[in-house]
Amino acid sequence: MDHSKNILSSTADAILEKSIRVDIDVLHPRWWERIAMRWGWLPAKRTFSIRPATLGNMIRISRLLLEIDADVYKKNGSALESNYVAYNRYGDVLAQVVATAIANSEQGPGKDLIRFIKENLTAAELMSISGIIIRQLDLVNFMSTIISIRGVSLLNPVETIASGE
Repeated sequence: MDHSKNILSSTADAILEKSIRVDIDVLHPRWWERIAMRWGWLPAKRTFSIRPATLGNMIRISRLLLEIDADVYKKNGSALESNYVAYNRYGDVLAQVVATAIANSEQGPGKDLIRFIKENLTAAELMSISGIIIRQLDLVNFMSTIISIRGVSLLNPVETIASGE
């Protein structure tokens, strides 16, 4: 029940263009980070804010997501084997997607942020953060904009409602 409320709250925050806070535990600190955490100079988790994506960031994230072949699970082989193939081929891309969403800037994420995500994000956290990223991309409003500009019919994609040509 709490999980459903959190999702609804996060969705409302995305609609209101609020940033969503994400905490990631530092699972594999560097030696100097480990010492700083032991002395209390560095926190044992890092907090990031994922803001609603700018149009430029939507494009960057979409390009990254297009690199992922969803058919990897449809090919012959076991589900476990398909997972290994997906981890190998697309793990770096997913880390870049998360880092790009966090950075949300034209410069994109730094190598340190990508490394941090690859070395500290668990599969469960990746799933949770991916949901936040999708909400912050606000695909419904983007699609509505395209439809209103082009007059595309959702019922028949070939047909246009109001042709501007």
